Formats: sequence, structure tokens, C-alpha cells
Amino acid sequence: MVLATGAAEMPGKYRLAASQLSILVLTALPGFAADCDGWKAEVWDVEGGRALTAHICSPAAGTEREAMLYLQCGEEGAFALRFDDGGQGDPPDGNPEWSGRVVFSDGRTDVEVTMIYEAMDGVLYAPAAFSGPLTALLRSGNDITLTPDETTFKARRFTLNGSSAALGRLGPTCGAR
Repeated sequence: MVLATGAAEMPGKYRLAASQLSILVLTALPGFAADCDGWKAEVWDVEGGRALTAHICSPAAGTEREAMLYLQCGEEGAFALRFDDGGQGDPPDGNPEWSGRVVFSDGRTDVEVTMIYEAMDGVLYAPAAFSGPLTALLRSGNDITLTPDETTFKARRFTLNGSSAALGRLGPTCGAR
């Protein structure tokens, strides 16, 4: 709304451009939420280059950041799975070497995963074997809930809509068959 305050002081053509820009920004905002409707496989710029990434988000509420669940190529035979809960990104008790249990559940099946805090990105990491139970869970069902034992991190729900296709696209680039 800063544009509206300054618009009165602008010459006509700039005031019109500023008001059109604010309308464009306001109408584009709902598009961000639509990005969380289904999984995508896209190339992301990452440290050291570019990486195909299968990802999904969970819309933010209030002042929170958007939560993300994403996979890239990892160690041999596995995806590198990362979970950003949308919180502050700080480890419990300030321990940069923290690790703990996170339960992945689709309501029928629970998979317990030990995740490690990655200080550089402020996210939780775990390998997910190409043919393991976690990857199988991520490929099926309607949605999945991630529930960390540690309350510093928030439980989050993600849709699985399109996850099989996104992981199917990522797999061959990582050596999965």
C-alpha cells in the first residue's frame, strides 16, 4: 500500500502505472497458494549448480513461511529428502548437529524416519531409498502428514497429488530404475 500513499505525488502516467502494478501484485498473490495444489518436478538453482527437484509446499498461515517438502538426487540408491516446516529454521536448543524422529503418515501407514538438521539451510534431511517404504508412501495416497517428535518443528500436511509423476521424472536422473 506504499504505492497508494506515494501515488498522489506522482505525475499522471506514473500514478496509473503504480496503481496497475499494485493491482497486478494483489491479483497474483492467490497464484502462490495454487502452487501448493500438486507436486512438481522442476530445475532449481542450488549451491554448486542446478538440480531437478520434486517438490510440494503447504500454504503459509499468517506470518509463517511456506512449508516445503522436496527431493533431489542423493547418495547412491536414494533421494535426498528435505523438510522445511515453515518455522524459524532454528535447531532445538541451538544444537546444529540435532537429529530426531519424524513420522510420515498417510492415515493408514506410518513410516518413522530419523532426520538430521542441516544448519546451512535450516531444514531437516534424510535419505529416501528409491524402493524404500518412505518413497513408496510418497508415491501413493491423497496426502501425507509429517509429525516431528521435537516440538520446535511443526507438524505439516502435504498433498500427494502428482507425487508419483514428479518422483517418476526425478528418479531416472538420480539413477533409479
